[in-house]
Formats: sequence, structure tokens, C-alpha cells
Amino acid sequence: MAKASAASRGKAKYALLLPALILIIAAFFIPMLLLFVVGFQTYVPGSGFFEHTFTLENFVRLFDSYHLTILMRTFKIAFLAALLSLVFGYPVALLLSRTRGKKKGLLLGLILTPLLTNVVARTLGLMIVFATHGPVNKLLGLFGIGPVQFIPGELGIILGLTQVFIPYMILSINSVLENLQINLQNAARDLGCSPMSAFWKVIFPLSTPGIVAGSLFVFLLSFSSFVTPRLLGGGKVMVMTMLVQQQAMQLLNWPFAAAAAIILMIFCVLLVTTYNRLTARIERMNDRTGIYGDSDFSSGIYRIIRGMKNLLYDLWCKAMGCKETDSSPLKGRYDRRWHDAAHHVGGVLYHVFTVLVLIFIVLPLPIVIISSFSQSSMILFPPKAYSTKWYTGLLAKREYITSFLLSLRIALLSVAVSLPVGTLAALAIKRFKYRFPELLKTLFLSPLMVPAVIIGIALMRFMNILGWINSFKAIFTAHVLLTTVYVIRTVLSSLVGYDITIEYAARDLGASPLLTFRRITLPLIKPGLIVAGMFAFITSLDETTISIFIAGGRTTTLPVRIYSMLEHGLDPTVTVVSSLLIVLALSILLLINKVMGLDKFKL
Repeated sequence: MAKASAASRGKAKYALLLPALILIIAAFFIPMLLLFVVGFQTYVPGSGFFEHTFTLENFVRLFDSYHLTILMRTFKIAFLAALLSLVFGYPVALLLSRTRGKKKGLLLGLILTPLLTNVVARTLGLMIVFATHGPVNKLLGLFGIGPVQFIPGELGIILGLTQVFIPYMILSINSVLENLQINLQNAARDLGCSPMSAFWKVIFPLSTPGIVAGSLFVFLLSFSSFVTPRLLGGGKVMVMTMLVQQQAMQLLNWPFAAAAAIILMIFCVLLVTTYNRLTARIERMNDRTGIYGDSDFSSGIYRIIRGMKNLLYDLWCKAMGCKETDSSPLKGRYDRRWHDAAHHVGGVLYHVFTVLVLIFIVLPLPIVIISSFSQSSMILFPPKAYSTKWYTGLLAKREYITSFLLSLRIALLSVAVSLPVGTLAALAIKRFKYRFPELLKTLFLSPLMVPAVIIGIALMRFMNILGWINSFKAIFTAHVLLTTVYVIRTVLSSLVGYDITIEYAARDLGASPLLTFRRITLPLIKPGLIVAGMFAFITSLDETTISIFIAGGRTTTLPVRIYSMLEHGLDPTVTVVSSLLIVLALSILLLINKVMGLDKFKL
């Protein structure tokens, strides 16, 4: 009997993984392998074909002066976006970690709403905000500055990527700050530290893992971004993802496009691996008994952290006129009053700066909604006159209605397939012991490590081989792949702390496996499943980059249609559709808050 039970558990151990494993291999690893092979083949100039002869010329060409310039430009844009996200995001993360109750929920709502909004809709808002006659230039004009050409140009791309990805920075740093014991700072204050010195000497060093993890994540996302640089750069600022798209879809030089994709993918995988190691370390910080109990403080990384912390603290002291010694009692009282006043003013400035950053995060969304009520056929902000004619006229735009119904159909079907498949895989990873559990988890989450542009061109070539290009089957397969990965990730997060012994107790009391799942497991993981389903739905409905490569004609989804319209000009109908997508994202966020609570949201 025991042997039969062990055999059935062994079969279930792999049977639960099988559907997701087949999907990942067929829709991700095989297309990526085919793309990898193409990178070593020889392109026939001007023909769109390539010979099956081995060559390294495609990789060597990547390091000529022109392509190195593109690579360095991509590095620069990603680095500056990560740096600005850190400067703008840290104060917000600090405020978020010290806020409780309804105020915390409101802050999380402001931060997460743009994160769940379609990237094309957000980028449209940025195009309006940074336009030559947009709100930012009008504000600068009040001070006699400008107009500044934000778009098309690198400056607009950097600010746009910062606005799009800064929520990831805030959430990464907040995940560390929330685990810090507040009595550490209080102890520093009791020992005579000022609030600022206590921050630089205690809080900032301990938050370094979150800073590094958030910076790596924002850098990775900015480095591999496609839609935002393409639209804000107007096609004039070439970055690596645009180079891959240009070579594959316009010049039909597939070997060189594949080589560029391989280099881009290797770099992104290295960054993701580093990021995962850091976030795993952050999760271990939940142990309140010793945040850095297993750390080697004599290592190089800690010497760098101490040096950076001391440098920033010294700069602060110089700026504030701190003195090491001063024997005058009158001078001491004067310094205390001056420092008290400086502390008060600093607190006011801190809150003003935080409010400005929050406005920067959410500003494109209300601007898109307000612009959608403009009476003019040109997109202006603020509108000179208001009207709902673009909303009523949307019903006459059959192409938008058709694309929306297609996107809705794909999203619903993707959730119907990915939710059970992803949930079974996540339960198997959590419940059973495998020889290489971390490798297995990495295998299932690997599509998240690769830039969407690379997945797009890999699937484009694979679907072309199958004869599925521009078909419903192609785009549905891509969306099921993505949504399944997100379901696995979300359900695994919801299973953290899940006590498997409850199921064993039910089985010992005579419950069958099916009854145990229905009466014990399912009720416990139900909130996570609902959130996973909503994430999968919004992921499919908003997916743009991969769909650009494999959609077309009758399979043009709504985000792809909006993107195509923005590429060729601004149509007021686009603001209406984008506004509806923003409202949808806000509705999903409210549902997540009701089901799980925004304070439990994890990257």
C-alpha cells in the first residue's frame, strides 16, 4: 500500500509539471534555439535569405564603431534611467515604509496604477506631457526657460523610462526598508546622532541590497525596452532593441538580428541572475533575529558600501556646516537651534519632493483622460474646448472595436488555459522535492529573463516555419506562454509560508487527494489564484512588444493598433482607447486590493 502511494506520488510529481513544461519548451526554448542557430549563419546581402554556413562575422560586426555607439547609447540611457529612478524613488520608498493604514493603501495605489496600465497608454501620456507645447514646457516657460525639446530625443526617452519603471525601484527598496527594525534608528538617536546622521549611518547602509536590486531591475528593463524608446525617440534614437527589430523586420538580415539578440539576451540573463541572488538575500532579511548574521563585513562589497555611506555623510556635514568640536556653550545653543530649523525645513522639502515625484509617476494618466475629452481634432493639453464626440465616435471605428474584441477573446482564453496549467506547476514545485528545485523554477520563469523583443523575433521566425504567421494560433500561443509564466510566479509567491502538513493531516483522516485539494488546498490558495488570474488577464490584454512581431491583418490586437497609430501620428481616438485601458487597470487594482490587499504586492 505504501509502495503504491509512493508510486502515485512519483507520477503526480511529474504529471503536474508536464503541461507547463511542454508549453515552455515548444513556445520558448525551441524558437530561441532556432534563433540561436541563425546567428551563426551567413546572410546573402540584398536577398533576405541566408546560407547555412557557419560564421562569426555577425558577432564581429556588432563591435564596429557604429554598433558600439548604439550599444553605448543604450547603456547610457539605461544607466541614467536607473539613476533617476533611485534619486526620485528612494524618498517615496522611505515614506511608504513608514506609512500605515489607509494612507499606505493610497500610496501603493498611486505607485501601482501606472505599473498595471498599458505601456502604450502611458507612453501616449508622456508624449503629451513632454511635447513642445505640453504642460512641462508651459511650466518652464513661466520661468523664462524653453521650450526644451524633450521628444524626440534621448532626454525624453530617459525621463519616460524613469516614469515607466520607477515603481519597481520603489517596491524593491520598500521591501528592504519594511524589514528593518525601527529601534536601530532610535538607538542611534539615543546615542546622540542627529536624524540625518542616523539615516546615513544606519538606515541607508542596511537598505543597500534593495537599492542595488532595484537599480539592476530598472537598468535591465530600460536596457531591454522597445515601445517607449521607439515612440519617445520618434525612431531617430537607435537603441539595441530597435536595432534587432530593424534588422529582422525591415532589412531582413536575420543572422545579424539573431546575433544582436543573443548578445542582448546574454547580458540580460547575467543581470537577472544577479538580481535574483540579491532578492533572495532580501527575502532572508525577514528573519528579525539577525539581518546580516551570515555576512562577511570584511568583504569588498561592504568596504564599497561603507565608503559610499561615509562619502555621502561627509558631503552632508560639509553642506550643513557640521563641526567636530566646539567648546562655546553659546555657539552650541546656536548650532542646535540652527540644526533644529534645518531639520524642520528639510522635512518640509522632503515631503514636497515626495509629492512632486508621485505627481511625476501618475501625471501622464489623468492627462490622457482629460485630453480624450478635447473637442479639437489635435491632441492638446489643456483642451481649448471639451466634448464627448471622440467617445461616441469610437463606436463607428470598426477597426478599434474588432481589435478590442480580439484582445478580450485572447485574454479570456489565455487565462482559461494558463491558470490551471500554471497553478498545477506552481503546486508541484512547492509540494514535491526535486533534485534541482531552483533550476526547475528558473526553467519555468526563464521567459521573464529575456527581452520581449527577442521573444518576439524568435516566435516570428518559428511561426513562419509552422505557417502560422499573422494567425490567431500564433498570437494565442505567445499570450498563453506569457500568462502561464506570470501565473506560476504569482501562485508561487502566494504559497510562501503555506503549510503542507495541513494536507497530510487531511489525508491521514481519510480524505482523498481530490477532496483534500477541493476542501483544503483550494480555499487556502484561492486569493492567490484570483490575483494570478487578474494579472494574467491584464498581461494578455496589455501585451504589445511580442504581438508587434507576430500580429497583423485580422489578428491586430488593441495595443498593437494603438502603437501603430502613434507611430504615424496622433489620432484623438487613441486617447479615448487609452483612457479606457487606464480605467480598466484601476479597476483591476481595486479588485486586487479587495481580494489580497496592496500591501502584499510583490515584484
